[in-house]
Amino acid sequence: NNFFHNKEQDINNLKIEIARVNAEIENLETEFLEFKDAEIINVNKETLVERLSKTQEIISGIGSVNLRSLEVYDSIKKEYDLIKEKADVIEKEKEGVLKIIHEIDIKKKKTFLKTLTELNEIFSENFSQISLKGQVYLELENKQSPFEEGFGVQIVLKTGHGKYFDVKSLSGGEQTLVALSLIFAIQELNPYCFYILDEIDAALDKRNSERLAGLLKKYMQKGQYIIITHNDEVILSADTLYGVSMHDGISKIISMKV
Repeated sequence: NNFFHNKEQDINNLKIEIARVNAEIENLETEFLEFKDAEIINVNKETLVERLSKTQEIISGIGSVNLRSLEVYDSIKKEYDLIKEKADVIEKEKEGVLKIIHEIDIKKKKTFLKTLTELNEIFSENFSQISLKGQVYLELENKQSPFEEGFGVQIVLKTGHGKYFDVKSLSGGEQTLVALSLIFAIQELNPYCFYILDEIDAALDKRNSERLAGLLKKYMQKGQYIIITHNDEVILSADTLYGVSMHDGISKIISMKV
C-alpha cells in the first residue's frame, strides 16, 4: 500500500510540475509575441555581453533622466514658435521695404536722367551762344548705375571736326565759358529771383566778353543780377551802374541808369 501511495504522490507532483512548466511556456510565448518583429542577431553570447556592456556605459554617460525635460521642451518650443512668427513678419516687412526702395531707385534714376537730358540741352545751347569752339555736354561715367560710388559726371567738349577735348586742356578763358554755360543752365532749371556774380569775366578777352554780355542779357529777363566787373562789354549790358571810388580814404558810390 505504501508503494502505491508513494507512486500516486509522485504522479501528483509530476502533474503539478507539468502544469507549472505549461504555465511558464505560456508566459514565455506571450513575452515572445512582443518581440516577434525583432531582428534576431546570430552572434555568440560573449559578443552580446560585450555589446550590452558598451550600451550600459553609454547610458551611464548620459546621466540621469530629467523628468521636467518635456515640460522645458514645450516651453522652449512655444518661445521658438513665437520668435519664428515674429521673424517671418519682419522678413515680409523687409521684402516690402526693399521693394519700395527698388521702386524709389527706379524713379530716382529716371528723374535724374530726364533732368540731365534737359540740362544738357540748355548747357549746349548756352555754350554755342558764347563760344565757337564746338559742342559741349555732360556725360555719365556709368550710364547703367549712375549713383554707384566712384562714378560721376564729366564734361565733354567736341569740336566740329569730331575731336574730343578734356576741359582741363582748355585755356582759362575757355574753361570760364564752359563753367558759365553750365551754371546758367542749372539756374534755368532751378531758377532764383536774385543772383550775385563776382568778376566772372576776369579771364575773358574782348570777343568772349561780348558773347558773355549777350548771354547775361538773356538771363537778366528772368531774374535780378548784381555783377561785380571791370569789363566794359559787361558794363554796357547793365540796366543800372554803381561805381565805387575812394577820396581821402572815404568810399563814394555813384549810380547811373543806362
